[in-house]
Amino acid sequence: MRIDSIKFLGITTLAIAVASCGGGGSSAPSSTTAPATIVSISPDGVVASGSPHPLSIIGTNFMSGMTVSVDGNNYPAVIISPTVITANVSITTVPTNNIVNVSIKSSTGATLGTVTLGVASAARTLAADVYPILDAKCRSCHTGAANGNLDFATYATTASANTTGLIGIPSSGCSQKYRVAVGDARRTSSVLIDKISASGTPCSGTLMPPTGSPALTSTEIQTIIDWVAGGAN
Repeated sequence: MRIDSIKFLGITTLAIAVASCGGGGSSAPSSTTAPATIVSISPDGVVASGSPHPLSIIGTNFMSGMTVSVDGNNYPAVIISPTVITANVSITTVPTNNIVNVSIKSSTGATLGTVTLGVASAARTLAADVYPILDAKCRSCHTGAANGNLDFATYATTASANTTGLIGIPSSGCSQKYRVAVGDARRTSSVLIDKISASGTPCSGTLMPPTGSPALTSTEIQTIIDWVAGGAN
């Protein structure tokens, strides 16, 4: 700190200058940029193919120089806005768990956030492919509010967003899991996949359909897996 006295018309004033520890003058406070975050991805799932897959990632604080990585493979990104980033990516094969990890990387290569993306072997829909299976193999037990409050009586009740439906509805028997987690066909995420798997012990109850009922074929199980992994449309 330096103090200078100045005398003018018999009045003495003091001029005080404060220096920083480094010897320079004072400066405005520095600002920092919050780290980028990922909120969601669109679509929730894709079908493995040789064609590019356009992805849109929603988040915060996206900026120039960032890239999109899919299981370690990097792709150029287009910054639409600080909250939207897009990229065309290549996914030609189906991973064993029907999931790939999509990450945002900084200009220095640091991973800033990661979200999962489902990968199916074929395009499937609830109306055309999955509900006919549920109608034939599951509806006899799952009609009305009985048996887990899961109602396959009609396509409408199966697709419903209320407690009788499948998609995005919390499981009543397996806490903190969904009956169908959109785009995530892992047994640990979607209870429907856990219950219809050919072997093992599900998170609640027994494998479905129950013993004595017509079993799902491997093709039917794969159809349901592809439906969930591809986005549960």
